[in-house]
Amino acid sequence: MTASEPERGRARAILSIALEDEVRLERQRSGEAAPGDPALVERRLERALQTLEGLGVRATFFAEGRLVAEIPRTWWPRIAAAHELGSMGLSRTIVGRLGPEQFADDARRGREALEEAAGVAVTTYRAPEFSADGCDPWFGEGLAAAGYTTDASRRIAALPEDAEGGCYPLEGSEGAVLEVPMAMLPANLPIAGQRVMFLGSAALRMLPLPTLRVAFELAEQQGFVPQVAATLADLDPQGPSAYSADTSTWRSRIDQLWRSTGRGGVTAKLQQLAWRWSFGPIGASRP
Repeated sequence: MTASEPERGRARAILSIALEDEVRLERQRSGEAAPGDPALVERRLERALQTLEGLGVRATFFAEGRLVAEIPRTWWPRIAAAHELGSMGLSRTIVGRLGPEQFADDARRGREALEEAAGVAVTTYRAPEFSADGCDPWFGEGLAAAGYTTDASRRIAALPEDAEGGCYPLEGSEGAVLEVPMAMLPANLPIAGQRVMFLGSAALRMLPLPTLRVAFELAEQQGFVPQVAATLADLDPQGPSAYSADTSTWRSRIDQLWRSTGRGGVTAKLQQLAWRWSFGPIGASRP
C-alpha cells in the first residue's frame, strides 16, 4: 500500500486539525487582551496525537508559523513524523486583509518557519477561517510564489469540470497548486437554521453518527473526497468548557455552549467512520 492509497476495502477520506491557541483566538474575537495558553495547546496536542495513533488515523495539522515561537520546538518533528504539517501563514490573518503582496510574503514566511522547526517540507496551505473566497486570481499566484503545491481553503457545492479525484488546478497558480476542496452539502439542520453545511468542527461534534455517514456518502456521490476539519479542542473532552471569562450575557453563554457541546463523542465517531473510510492527510489525496 502506498502513502496515497487507502487500506483495501475502504474509501478515502481526509482529516485535518487546526493546531491553534484557541484561548488566544477567542479572546481576540471578543476584544479582550489576548495572552494565549501554550500549556493548554501542548496538553491538547498530546491528547490528539495519542488519539489518532490509537485510531490508526493520519491527518494534516494546520498551524500558523508564529506558533513555532510559543510552544517547544520538540513538538514539530513529532507531528511531522506521523502526520502532514500544513501552514495557515505566519500570522493567521484573513487573506483579504493582507492583499496580494502581503499575502504571498505571509504564506512564505509561515511555511519557512514550520519547515525550519519540523525539518520537513511544508507544501499544503489553508486560509484562516477558509477566507480565500473572492481573492482570485492573486490567491493562487501568491501560493505558487510562496512555494506551495496544495491548497485546502475552499468550500464549494460542486466540483468544476476539470476536477480529477476530487482535486482541480487552483486559479492563478498556472497549474502549480492543486485545490482539495471541502464539499458544501445541502442540509436542513436545527443548527442555526442551516440549509447547507460542511464537515467542520460543529458538524463533527453535534451531528449523530448516521447523519455523518450520509454526509460522507453524499460528498462521494458528488465526486469529492469526504473531508473533516476539526480542532484540537474537539479531541479534548476534558475542557476547559469556556475560552473566555465573559459569560455575562446569554449570547456569550450560548457561544461557549456551541463551541463545547459534543466533544465527548468525537473520538467514538471517528472510530466508527474509520471502519469504512481510510482517513489520511490532504497531501496524500492528490491524484
